[in-house]
Amino acid sequence: MGLNMPYPSKVDVWEAELRGASGHEQKGSRPVLLWRDLDHVKIAIVIPLTSNLERKSIPHTYLIAATIKNGLQKESIALIFQIRAIDKVQLKRKVGELESHDIAAIADVLKDMLKLNR
Repeated sequence: MGLNMPYPSKVDVWEAELRGASGHEQKGSRPVLLWRDLDHVKIAIVIPLTSNLERKSIPHTYLIAATIKNGLQKESIALIFQIRAIDKVQLKRKVGELESHDIAAIADVLKDMLKLNR
């Protein structure tokens, strides 16, 4: 029996200060996708972005074109495999909003990565 989980209708792009990362995890000041706001516990579920286009070859990533709506300055790779929970104090400023086709594509990658289509 498959799961037909809805994806968010709105995903904001934020500048965040990612702390507590080590090794190959993204850290420092960078754009993230605010995938889910868990306001009742002051936590945000985010997907880090990178402008290093070589990361596109890694599984569970997605290329996002820079647009006026999303506020990105250049093409960026959503590092979906690095989805994480952060304290909302790490969110510094809203940059823009993700296009609906990008939200749907990222949701598909998440479902595949987490094996939610079974």
